[in-house]
Amino acid sequence: MSDLYDIIIIGGGINGCSLARQAAEQGFRVALLEKDDFGAGVTSRSTRLIHGGLRYLESFQFGVVKESLHDRRAWLEEFPGIVDPQPFVIPVYKEDSRPAWYIYTGLKLYGMLSRDAELGTCQRISAGEVEHLEPGLDRKNLKAAFRYFDCQATYPEKLCVEMALRTETAGGTVRNHTPVTGFLREGSRVVGVKCGDEEFRGKLVVNAAGAWVDEVRTLLSPENKSHPVLSRLNGAHIIARPFPGAPQNAVYHEARSDKRPFFIVPWRRLYLIGTTETPYDGDPDRVMPTEPEIDYLLSEFDQLFPHTTLKREDLCYAYAGSRPLVRANSSNMNKASRGHGVYDHEAEEGIPGLLSMVGGKLTTARSFAAETMTAAATKLGIPNPGPLAIAPGRSYTADDRLAELYGGRAREIDLLIEQDPDTMMKPAAPGAPATVAEVLYSVQREKARTLGDILLRRTGLAYEADYDSDWPQAIAETVAGPLQWDSSATAQAVADFESELERTLIRL
Repeated sequence: MSDLYDIIIIGGGINGCSLARQAAEQGFRVALLEKDDFGAGVTSRSTRLIHGGLRYLESFQFGVVKESLHDRRAWLEEFPGIVDPQPFVIPVYKEDSRPAWYIYTGLKLYGMLSRDAELGTCQRISAGEVEHLEPGLDRKNLKAAFRYFDCQATYPEKLCVEMALRTETAGGTVRNHTPVTGFLREGSRVVGVKCGDEEFRGKLVVNAAGAWVDEVRTLLSPENKSHPVLSRLNGAHIIARPFPGAPQNAVYHEARSDKRPFFIVPWRRLYLIGTTETPYDGDPDRVMPTEPEIDYLLSEFDQLFPHTTLKREDLCYAYAGSRPLVRANSSNMNKASRGHGVYDHEAEEGIPGLLSMVGGKLTTARSFAAETMTAAATKLGIPNPGPLAIAPGRSYTADDRLAELYGGRAREIDLLIEQDPDTMMKPAAPGAPATVAEVLYSVQREKARTLGDILLRRTGLAYEADYDSDWPQAIAETVAGPLQWDSSATAQAVADFESELERTLIRL
């Protein structure tokens, strides 16, 4: 390509998309390159919470908590519907390692750091109130319970899509399904990247590949494989259908076997149960829950909800993601920092023109982007542009499902339907909750190019409890025209999706 960019960003997860959006809206010439799809990696395999990190107070990570709470407010204001308040209940039992006063003190400090009037302060609730709020919760040896608010991003991958679209609207180049295959060098300096036969040249390249940061570094030098800057923890989750005594609020408790944080979160009219923290040094493209992890989650659930024993047949599916953490001692991974940092390849390796975003988490992507822009401005020899101002978004209340998926853009779905109601209001496939309008919108407006993009990361259809294996074929036929697929390409698209689904979800 002949264009010279100010910043080329490798990776379209939450960090890369946040950085691209900020840089483009602040007037920089930006290219965002993602090897798969926006949010296809760890972003879409998280616990789907936008939270301040209550547990980080215990390890005195006050900076991480304060930053997280600030970013929580920004996400909530900018993307209402996609991000919404989520009430939590914390039960405290006689045998717990943390007494009630300790939890209460942490929650009060959490509220003080937050200063968020909309989400309120923590409340201590009585045993009678616990029975009313959460009738299925174990009440044996229950000493106290507390209720407070954090936030949930039902589909955090849609935050990535939203920011990619904003990047493009601001003049940036945005490409998914564009893997970086190498770096362009002039002497020791990185001056761009190669994507197959294409070249993207820029003044600065930022490696924002999340769990794949070290894999990208090996493109620079194979020796980097033995000198990683990341530690990775796999987090597994199981998804359950509605059950008698299911929680109305999210429930947060320490796991009884190992005292780790354990969540049961209402999600898409289902229940998300997680998570694990298993050290991992394998291929982040091949991360799936293990049988011991599924058994662990089921066991911990059964102890917290003893009158509602979940069996495997009560579960819909399981998934896992590999969280990137700043490199830590592998013997103490669970206490590794959830902070983030910018790795300067010039300072560390004598290679100018390249920065890497290391660590971070879903909630703090906005602050991480601002930190990276500070480092980028120094490298580019320009004044620090500072953080991006919060731009309050539009809310949408006509349909909960559309609000969760599209936020304020749900109105664009309505407008598409109005053009041809008879066609656009039809189910995308027999029995599917999404409409033809949503499927076509994903291709026309949201840069969907594969069935995985459509079913996993635009409409959420692959996550439905009643997912039907006939849906991909029906949807492929709907988008074959806009995507210029002939019969052979359509068949290949379905086969590719089935392969991707097997690598993403374990159907239980």
